[in-house]
Amino acid sequence: MHVVSREEMRDIDRHTIAHIGLGGPVLMENAGRAVYTAIEPLITANEKVMVMIGKGNNGGDGFVIARLLLDSQACVDTWLMTPPECITGDAAYHMNVFLACGGHVHLVKQEQENFASQMNQADMIVDALLGTGIHGEPYPEYVEVINQINKSKAHVVAVDLPSGVPANGEMFTHPAVFADRTMTLACPKLAQFVQPAARYFGAVQILSIGIPQAVFRTLEIQRELRLRTEVIRSLPIRDPFSHKGSHGKGLLIAGSVQMPGAAFFSAKAALRSGIGLLKVSVPDQISAIIAGRLPETMFMPREEMNFEGVTGVAVGPGLGRATKEATLVRRVLESCGSMPCVIDADGLFHLKGLLNLLPKRSVPAVLSPHPGEMAYLLETSVSEVEQHRFSISQAFAKKYKVYLVLKGKYTLVTAPDGRQVINPTGNAAMAKGGSGDVLTGILLAFLLQHKQIMDAVCNAVYVHGAVADYLIQNGHSKLDVLATDLIDALPPVLHQLYNDTTC
Repeated sequence: MHVVSREEMRDIDRHTIAHIGLGGPVLMENAGRAVYTAIEPLITANEKVMVMIGKGNNGGDGFVIARLLLDSQACVDTWLMTPPECITGDAAYHMNVFLACGGHVHLVKQEQENFASQMNQADMIVDALLGTGIHGEPYPEYVEVINQINKSKAHVVAVDLPSGVPANGEMFTHPAVFADRTMTLACPKLAQFVQPAARYFGAVQILSIGIPQAVFRTLEIQRELRLRTEVIRSLPIRDPFSHKGSHGKGLLIAGSVQMPGAAFFSAKAALRSGIGLLKVSVPDQISAIIAGRLPETMFMPREEMNFEGVTGVAVGPGLGRATKEATLVRRVLESCGSMPCVIDADGLFHLKGLLNLLPKRSVPAVLSPHPGEMAYLLETSVSEVEQHRFSISQAFAKKYKVYLVLKGKYTLVTAPDGRQVINPTGNAAMAKGGSGDVLTGILLAFLLQHKQIMDAVCNAVYVHGAVADYLIQNGHSKLDVLATDLIDALPPVLHQLYNDTTC
């Protein structure tokens, strides 16, 4: 599923109309009808529904919704922000259809007291005020209405975007509609995945409006939301005649006296994620601790570390920040350029002075920073990273020829060629030490089993989030989940995904 900017959505609409031949009124009809179909089951007999309509195409969608509501069990009131004669184009076409069907419009400016009264009595408010068309702060009259919507006790349904939210997710301080649910049209917009905009959407439903896939192929949209169907399609299927060497021989360089758990989390996650053979390089002082809990692994003393027979490496979890660890990261970059490599946690700390080595690799490395680590690598602020997640990730991945996994709510995966995939799984239960170490292990295991690096990385991120979702759905709260719980949930989650591949 493609994720688009305001400008890309505009180009998609224009191409669909000009080159495919689906007219603007048809797309508007499809959009309004899709929203109506989604909200109709939520409306009980005689509920009061207010449809708020602005001047642009979002308002045109609102006219279609209002027209269909005329024949429903709802009591519908349609409110305009501008006089009918100021509405033009496709929106005017659908306004006239609405009026011809017996619809009636109210003007907010002319009926202020009645508007306030209806707002207090409404059971549902359909927000079709602004959509993707907003540039900068809304006009004062829109701000006033947005504030009134936010004070209402009604269930608020936003059409495409909550009004006032910039489609590209830019930082803003002006009022915007806090929707209970957002019916996003055709494609998710960038704002849905960036703070503070994402907080305004409520529950999100993506609705098809009939735009053919040929349009997306022609316009070469490079950004996608990873769907479960894509994960299932691309999971590696084991040859019944395979052996342990067929599924990767990984080396994990992790752990320190102060942080032995990090190596354990990564190693066990890799084993649970299907890696064939795993060697773990840890300081001698902690090898016995980990060996006692992970008898399936082989151990390599840190001073004897080598890459003989290894087909993939992960370095960083709990490694420590002493100078000698920086030497380990350099050795990995220089000696393992032709095999998959994951760099995380303290490995990223040491990587900062070694970035020039990344483009020289024949197989791109996979970096998995959280926003703080990304800010450190770029010598910028965390807020800057969060506000510009998409552009910063894309520029970095292209410059250093890496697969970049920028962690967080809606983890973002960016390929060296600029393709981007947004991950929908995961929740706040993962905001705890050790969660990232688990992801490192899954990444290493998946990289050695998938045919395509992008599939391996995206699927690892998806599964990592899916195990947290599974735990919340099966008896855990968002407070109590531990890294070990995430690992223990891998078997049922993978079992379900693989069961679905056989359907």
